Amino acid sequence: MKKKIEEALSAEYKGLGLGEKTIGRLADYIVSKGSVTKEEEIAAAVKGDDVKLLATSIQSEIAGLTRAKETAESALADYKAKHPEEKGNEGGEGGNEGGEGGEGGGAGKTLIEQITAAVNAAVDAKVTPLTDKIAALENLNSTKAALTGAREMFFGGDYAKHYKQEADDAWDRAVEMNEATGNKMTAEQLAEKATGYFNKLVSRKGVDTSKPFVADTSGADEDGTIDWSSEKKRLQDAGRLPKEQ
Repeated sequence: MKKKIEEALSAEYKGLGLGEKTIGRLADYIVSKGSVTKEEEIAAAVKGDDVKLLATSIQSEIAGLTRAKETAESALADYKAKHPEEKGNEGGEGGNEGGEGGEGGGAGKTLIEQITAAVNAAVDAKVTPLTDKIAALENLNSTKAALTGAREMFFGGDYAKHYKQEADDAWDRAVEMNEATGNKMTAEQLAEKATGYFNKLVSRKGVDTSKPFVADTSGADEDGTIDWSSEKKRLQDAGRLPKEQ
């Protein structure tokens, strides 16, 4: 699925000139959202406002830095052409080819190397926050997906539905534990943690969750149906249900 998402991203944003690495990170971001479960959903996800904003932001930063780098390299080439006698400090004190420190070889850096390294560092400094932002969004989406999946698994059980207060308390404790450990639990692990807390809470009421759940039928008729006679009388007395003649 990720490969198809990458292909769709490349086609959708081909005018931005994004590299394979950037396309791959954007695809990872979309996958982490969990919004694409089948091929038909890829197009909508790729055109999403959040993906478009990330793609254009990265392209804008890279384009600006590329222009700055090209300008710096052009200026350096022009400087080198006008000052051919300056080779840079390649070997310590004797920077010239035959100087005393010449045997130092590559111990030092030429002026061009120093400036080029500075420009590359500036590029990394600008792009890294954007890739970090994508990573942060991926983590956030993973956390949300885990919470949603775990909640459905945990609260979908008959015992959790019947003992609602204990279930809510157990869920809150499990979520707090997950947050305290950096939200690293998967949906299955979070649901299992909540279930563990829940089992301990209801066991104080003598409930054994290892046994099949049996609904309380103390108010039911012999055939197992609920006796609604008291509710029927209350409605009749309130005039909301006609009394039988």
